[in-house]
Amino acid sequence: HLSTTDPAAHVLDAVGGVLPAGLLVSRIDPAAETARYSAEVLAAAEEAAAPVGGLDADERALLEEDLRSPCTEEIAVFRAFARTVAEAGDDAECVVVLDTAPTGHTLLLLDAAESYHREVARTVGAHIPDAVRALLPRLRDGRYTKMLLVTLAEATPVLEAARLQDDLRRAGIEPFGWIVNASLAVSETQHPLLAARAQLELPHLRRVRD
Repeated sequence: HLSTTDPAAHVLDAVGGVLPAGLLVSRIDPAAETARYSAEVLAAAEEAAAPVGGLDADERALLEEDLRSPCTEEIAVFRAFARTVAEAGDDAECVVVLDTAPTGHTLLLLDAAESYHREVARTVGAHIPDAVRALLPRLRDGRYTKMLLVTLAEATPVLEAARLQDDLRRAGIEPFGWIVNASLAVSETQHPLLAARAQLELPHLRRVRD
């Protein structure tokens, strides 16, 4: 299962638009996930209020206003992220590849995972989905999750990826490796201009290797 939380969502282009057997491609759609999450919250509130006749118009209007908050989308996307990670389960035949570019978005998801995990530790009996409850331990488990940092052989992307690696390590997540994308240095180009650019990549490639 190849999925993405990136709004650009170019994953289908990466496989040429034709899916081989056994490959599922999807994206986490913020609008769809927000609508789904909001419906769940409203349904749960109605169920909780059922013994007293359900929500009245003012209570429902107040809850709907709360759900229009920007943080609702963040929570909804985070829950979908956790759900997608959980799909791998214990099935060795099932592999989930999840693109979380750009860096800022990845850190937002990581911060949310840590916040939820602290809430789980603090709260007994809270209604937290199993996928969310297990997310951070799964991300920290190198047997379950392989975290790959993707960069270009340029100063700013390498710096951003290095900072992301530091943040991951502070969260107890050890990256599995780095991927350097679109490198001219490995192309063996003979074109004078491209060869000169390839030479400029070498210090950045050494930094990534180290």
